[in-house]
Amino acid sequence: MPTSRQIDPHVQALKQLTLRHGRHPRWAALAVLAGVVQTACTIGLAFLLARVVHGLAVERLPFAAWQTAWWGMLPCLVGRVLAAAVREEAGLRMSLAVRQSLRASLLDRLPLLGPAWAGRQQAGALVATLLEQVEALDGHFARYRPQQWLAVIAPLMIVAVVWPLSWAAALILLITAPLIPLFMVLVGWGARQRQTEQMQVLRRMSGHFLELVRGLPTLQLLDAQRRMGDQVAAVADAFRVRTMRVLRMAFLSGAVLEFFASVSIAVTAVYFGMSLLGHLNFGLRGEAPTLQVALFVLLLAPEFYQPLRELGTHYHARAEALAAAGELQAMLQVASPQPEGGRATLADTPPELVLDQVSFAHRDGEPVLKACTLRVAPGEIVAIQGPSGGGKTTLLRLLLGQLRPRTGTVRIGGHDARDLDLAAWRERVAWMGQHPRVLADTLAANLRVAALHADDGQLMAALRFAGLESWFATLPNGLDTRLGEGGRGISGGQLRRLALARVWLRPGDVLLLDEPTASLDADTEQALVSRLAELCRGRTVVMLTHRPAPLRLADRVLRLADGRLRAVGDEPEVPHG
Repeated sequence: MPTSRQIDPHVQALKQLTLRHGRHPRWAALAVLAGVVQTACTIGLAFLLARVVHGLAVERLPFAAWQTAWWGMLPCLVGRVLAAAVREEAGLRMSLAVRQSLRASLLDRLPLLGPAWAGRQQAGALVATLLEQVEALDGHFARYRPQQWLAVIAPLMIVAVVWPLSWAAALILLITAPLIPLFMVLVGWGARQRQTEQMQVLRRMSGHFLELVRGLPTLQLLDAQRRMGDQVAAVADAFRVRTMRVLRMAFLSGAVLEFFASVSIAVTAVYFGMSLLGHLNFGLRGEAPTLQVALFVLLLAPEFYQPLRELGTHYHARAEALAAAGELQAMLQVASPQPEGGRATLADTPPELVLDQVSFAHRDGEPVLKACTLRVAPGEIVAIQGPSGGGKTTLLRLLLGQLRPRTGTVRIGGHDARDLDLAAWRERVAWMGQHPRVLADTLAANLRVAALHADDGQLMAALRFAGLESWFATLPNGLDTRLGEGGRGISGGQLRRLALARVWLRPGDVLLLDEPTASLDADTEQALVSRLAELCRGRTVVMLTHRPAPLRLADRVLRLADGRLRAVGDEPEVPHG
């Protein structure tokens, strides 16, 4: 027996996804039952057709004598078509349910992993995982899994009918049947490896292409768009070559399966031909060979191998699902960098924020924080300076509960962050990041990111506070004007003011500011700082900035260097317990 270490991790991943999301017995049973009905109708149709041909060709009976048989074929044909349609529909419904459940789990997983984890992923690759790789499971659940059952049940039904008529013909069918799945597996091994490589290339290509689209203005400024276009063309062509290799393998597999199925049918035909000519006299249970028996078995022989051929065809869908399952399961099982949190809640006053001997490193790399200690009193405004990449944003994410410290303790309002209800805590926080984002949606939707239930009056008040009245007056549809992609453009200064309006709408008593005035001219910066002064009153504030203007708002200025906080101009800050 193979140990758990010897089992293919992709197979394990697909099994786990199936156990968690693929249990839909109603649709699975309906698909298999429809396949059984389809096989039964095929057997009935073959029997009636063989009986009619035998009567017309051998017994020389008139055509009118077989009207009942001809009419009997009609329900068999209709039943076969309807059963095939029901089988296909049931498989699609099962696949849809699996994909919806899996995609919902992945989307639910993203908030648990947090923005810190998502920020380290290529956005295009992440989208490809949620869309393309989930869709790659379609063929496996819609067709391959039901076909696994039918590849056993349908041939056994046909053998059960053939065996009483000719045990030799039934034996030929049983002996030749394993050849098809054998060569299916042999060819499928190579196909699965190429499917895995193709899926990885698709993820990388998606991430690469999206990053280029995002950086297109910069590429145009550097006159590098043509060179990068050539690179995109080369990557796309390499993906095309890989795709054609996978398709070539699929067609080769289909040809091999058809060849062995044809050889097996030919062996059966030779056996009956020699029996009818009198050269063979065994396998018919002492009965003389007849055209009806021979034709009946030969009509069923292709149907005997058809489920096995379909299983071989859909085996490539399984290979594609195996290639995708590894990435999907890895995303579902990746350890969350966020603390899980508890149920403790805070008082309705601005809380104290404390980092006590906190150390943190990204992905087992060099620590960005080393025994870092910080205490922000309730209602205090603390500004933090430091070099880019020195860990300032990481410090804010630790306070938000988006990251788990390697050592040390994060305390909010006297509670350990691990015991705190993190969702309730984040509702108390207003955040203004270094790179505000605009949604491809209406202005109202962009503002309600901060306050979901804010009415139009509150939105207008927020725009007035941020100094966007004159800009708002130029909008063609007011709050319903679309912004971003496919809508109205917005400048950097206007985007900063829009972020300020969001902060005004946020009812939190903690304010975290990450370079709130970066890349602004002096006049716009001064206007923004004056409004930030109003927002900071009565709130606990931690502000990251390199600019001198916002520093005038701070009660204390600290510098983060070498992973530790020091008061500007003083010795390192004394740790607080």
